[in-house]
Amino acid sequence: MNKLLPTFGAIVVMGLTLSVQAGPKEDFQEIYSKAESTHKDSGTYQWTTTSDRLKAASSAAESGDYKRAKTMASEALRLAEESVAQRKQQGKVWRNVAIGG
Repeated sequence: MNKLLPTFGAIVVMGLTLSVQAGPKEDFQEIYSKAESTHKDSGTYQWTTTSDRLKAASSAAESGDYKRAKTMASEALRLAEESVAQRKQQGKVWRNVAIGG
């Protein structure tokens, strides 16, 4: 038991170290995935500018420019979050207009 604890601790520390050292490709992939998912979540309120940024991010990643790809994906994520906020806000406003409030 005494030998198991230090071994487990070392494995945890190595795992944390590796996760902190994610490279630009992994950073891009994570942000791109979030942006794509959030964009889909916006439903009929999807902004065309978000789609454009996602395409630009994908293109930059394909050419190996992960710094630019990450920037474009981050911008796409921000736009997608704003479109989701718009969808939610419009849902509330519609109820007030249609039902009265």
